[in-house]
Amino acid sequence: MRPPSVPANSQRRRWRRRAGAAALLLQLTSGGHLAASEPDLAWIDPQALADGMVLLNAERGERSQFVQVKVAVEVDAAPTAIWDVLRACQIAPEYVPNVVSCRSLEMVDDGHAELFVQTIKPIFFVPAFEHVFRLDYTPYTRIDVHRVSGPIAHMEGSWWLLPQPNGHIWLVYELELDPGLPVPRFFVRATLKRDLPKVLQAVRERAEAAP
Repeated sequence: MRPPSVPANSQRRRWRRRAGAAALLLQLTSGGHLAASEPDLAWIDPQALADGMVLLNAERGERSQFVQVKVAVEVDAAPTAIWDVLRACQIAPEYVPNVVSCRSLEMVDDGHAELFVQTIKPIFFVPAFEHVFRLDYTPYTRIDVHRVSGPIAHMEGSWWLLPQPNGHIWLVYELELDPGLPVPRFFVRATLKRDLPKVLQAVRERAEAAP
C-alpha cells in the first residue's frame, strides 16, 4: 500500500521551516563568519591618524541595500586595554549614542564568542527595542559582530586591532547595516557618520586611560 502523498505546498513550507531553523542554528553556533579575512585600508591616510584624527569612509558599496561605514583611529594603548573596552558592553550606554542598556547573555563556542542583548532608542518617532547580537573573538586582533535576532534586519561588522611600528594600534571598524526600521537610508548613514567617530574617540580615551 502506497503512503498518502504530501501536498506540494505543505512540503515546500516544511523545507523552508527546516532551512530557516538550520540557518538560525548556524548563526548561533558559528556567527556566520561573513566578515572579510582582512580590513580594507586603502582609504586610510596614515598621517591623519598619526595626527590624532578619527577617519571615516561612508561611500556607497556594491551592496546598495545596506548602509556601509568604515571608521579608524590610532590608539596609544596596549591591545588588551582596547580589547577590554570593546568587550565591556555594560558601559556602552556611557559613550554610544542611542544605547539605553547592554548586557551579556552567555558565552558560546567554548568561550570564543559571546551573546549580548542591547536596548536601543534610535530616534524620537521610533520606540525603543531590544536586539541580540554576537561577538566572535580572535584575541587580541579582531572582534566580529553579527546580528542574531530582533528588528534589525542585517548587521555585520568587524573591529580590527592593527599594531603599528610606533607601538600604537590602528583601531578600524567596518559595519554593514540594514536597520529593518521605517527610517530612510540616508538618515541612517548620516547618523552613523555623526556618531561612530564619537564612539571610536571614546574607546581611545578609555583605553589610553587604562592602567
